Amino acid sequence: MTEIAEDTELITDRLRLRPYREPDALIFHNLIQENKTRLAPAFPSRVLVTKRYEEALRLIKRFRVDWQLGQVYAFGIWHQNPDKYIGDISLKNFDHSIPKAEIGYYLDGSAEGYGYGTEALQALIRFAFKQLSVNKLYLRCALQNQRSAELAERCGFRREGLIRQDFRDNTRQLIDVYYYGLTRSEYNTLLPDQNNS
Repeated sequence: MTEIAEDTELITDRLRLRPYREPDALIFHNLIQENKTRLAPAFPSRVLVTKRYEEALRLIKRFRVDWQLGQVYAFGIWHQNPDKYIGDISLKNFDHSIPKAEIGYYLDGSAEGYGYGTEALQALIRFAFKQLSVNKLYLRCALQNQRSAELAERCGFRREGLIRQDFRDNTRQLIDVYYYGLTRSEYNTLLPDQNNS
């Protein structure tokens, strides 16, 4: 897999996606804590390991190591004007034999409903197919997470199936999830505007 510089930034019309740095730990921690009730069902481990600032800082340091190893590409999402941290989007769970990777994302509650999720996801899709040369991207979302499902479909992902009892939520319940996929051939044919930009 291609080595990706640690200062890589993905720029869209309104957003800047970039790897986390240690000074980001406080705003990273605060966003998760302010949104923990709504994030906990889908991101239980992220909420659990960032209860304190020191834990958030430790996780950001881990992100940098994982980036260097090509295991996880975690991007913070910043609105460009004003310069404000609004969320997170990551490529993770790589299977290099395909190659494929899973996408996870969330936004601050106040940033939802403005198309930022679409903008960020489209930027990450381009990055994954063009710079990492993956063959497939996938994501999972709980049945009741309609916003996430609609975002995936808006960005070209197809629902491939219902995976039963595939995820433990924050209450330790096993829940069913929808599995969405986007292949390189679909990216090339269905999303020519993204492929050429």
